[in-house]
Amino acid sequence: YYSVQFNNWAAQEHTDWRLEPAAEALIGGGLLQRARYGLCCLNHPDYRQFVLDQLGEIVTGHECDAVFCDMLWWMSVCVCRHCRQRYRRETGKPLPETIDWFDPDWCRFQAARERWITELATQIRRHIRQQRPGTDVYHNFALALANWTRGIGFASAQGHDFLGGDFYGGPGEQLLVSRLMLNLSARQPVEFMTTVAANLAEHEQLKSAGTLALQNLAATLFGAASLMIASIDPDGGINPAALERCRDSFCRARPLRALAGGEPVEDVAVYCSDTSKMSFADNGRPLARAPVDTPMDYPHLRALKGACGMLQRAHLPFGVITRRQLDDLDRYRVVVLPDVLRMDAAEVAAMREYVRGGGCIYASAHTSLTDTRGVRHDDFALADVFGGHFERPEDGLMVYLEPGPDIDSGALAGQRMLGLWVGPEHEPAVLRLAPKPEAETLMTLNLPYGYPDRGHLDGRDWASIHSSPPWQSTAHPTVLRNHFGAGQAIYSAACLEAGGSAAHEALFIHLLRRLAGDDWSFTCQAGTSMWTSVFRQEKEHRWILGFLHHTGEMPAPRPATVTFSLRESAGMRWTRVATVPQNRELEFTRENGRMVCPFQPQDTLTLIAASYAS
Repeated sequence: YYSVQFNNWAAQEHTDWRLEPAAEALIGGGLLQRARYGLCCLNHPDYRQFVLDQLGEIVTGHECDAVFCDMLWWMSVCVCRHCRQRYRRETGKPLPETIDWFDPDWCRFQAARERWITELATQIRRHIRQQRPGTDVYHNFALALANWTRGIGFASAQGHDFLGGDFYGGPGEQLLVSRLMLNLSARQPVEFMTTVAANLAEHEQLKSAGTLALQNLAATLFGAASLMIASIDPDGGINPAALERCRDSFCRARPLRALAGGEPVEDVAVYCSDTSKMSFADNGRPLARAPVDTPMDYPHLRALKGACGMLQRAHLPFGVITRRQLDDLDRYRVVVLPDVLRMDAAEVAAMREYVRGGGCIYASAHTSLTDTRGVRHDDFALADVFGGHFERPEDGLMVYLEPGPDIDSGALAGQRMLGLWVGPEHEPAVLRLAPKPEAETLMTLNLPYGYPDRGHLDGRDWASIHSSPPWQSTAHPTVLRNHFGAGQAIYSAACLEAGGSAAHEALFIHLLRRLAGDDWSFTCQAGTSMWTSVFRQEKEHRWILGFLHHTGEMPAPRPATVTFSLRESAGMRWTRVATVPQNRELEFTRENGRMVCPFQPQDTLTLIAASYAS
């Protein structure tokens, strides 16, 4: 273990090595005590050399199999003379002082911050492997989904032999990061780390044995390794209870560990954009007010997490992809673009050609409206694919999505229509559209009484004391379906996947099924607390299906019977289904080209091997 940026000795002995933050807020949320840490600038040439020298001393002086480098990110925008000089040397321009995602100079600076991190990550890996060939090197990937202030681009994964990081955001975060690392890592397994204590700042408040076991089993479900972090006492000891809970957690997962993993079976790909880890609401802020203390709160992440949670509860086989998969989109039946705020020309072209060739995409809100270079387009870059044009941001307080004749009440969880808060004026959550003639309008805009006024005491432009009821149906589309080439797209003017209601979820899943039908590789009838995964293990001629009863507690209430089905394809026939490692054979039937198997889960995590002949 080596801490790259946090180095108290270096910061005290060499004060000129210190990070010079533009914003005072660091180590967000107040959980960790800022005053304890000496932060060094990752651009200071002497400090960089110091890091390489220390790492070289460690790996040449001690036997080690791997090196884990922590804290390789920016804790703030550093404005020290070395950062300023380097940026001017590379671009000929001064470091920008104002955040503006519509300004090419600002976007160029942010790209430079990410490039500097990637450069250092790969330099460290190369240096260690030169000193001790064959040593695995990886850096903490925990803040890869943090907002732009941390400066970790997904390109930095090239400096890792495999991905791993410590996470504390609960089940939703584990679901997302496990799927993300699985498709981004150069090698498997990836590593999911977390503390035995409630968080990094706690020393005695331990997580329950059940909570730790559930986190470990969830890692196993996704084919990941687990690492537990235990605090060390001042005398060098470790709380025996912490070690016992680690032992219990690992013992529960050990019988299943060797059986899990493989090539993930993913019909739906949720696109994660590392250039959209920002908010247009920050435009105009000085660097001193950069959002370093709220790194896990921005529109794309809310949509990304929402989509993953909805797909998991619907038991649709999905994965999280990045631009690393742009040349391999044809393997997916549907690609989800969840409020992708910034896209470059390569991403736009890849999505267009994917649909032209027969693929399906769902896209929402600001997707393809702004280029990564800082150019705000007059229209969506993918307007031809979406079947609609951007007119303007929506006004008012709230609007409604009114279903057309082809959308029944079941698609809205029994509601008449779907209400949406428009949000702040500088970053509205709903856009006004103009359709292309060939596109099909699935839902239209309904405006509340008094729109666009929000209601005032002295006015008469409101109709209910607290709410803003729907009133005026319009012909403006809000959800469009468009055929493009051999494929099709559904575009929503609002980010349905970020909504927290049953109606948002029902509509999102309904639209995905509308795109791809119901002939998925894997389907499952189970409660929403059942997490599932599917991996292909070609050498063994089998698929490994994982069923984790994730109720948030252990022992969990006994789940009801689960029924799953697998599609049969030409040249492939399912021959045997059994739980592993118990080797308890399960009965199955064949229906309409699918293998159907009901079973009663006996454990919190059940692995099932479905063998096939080809």
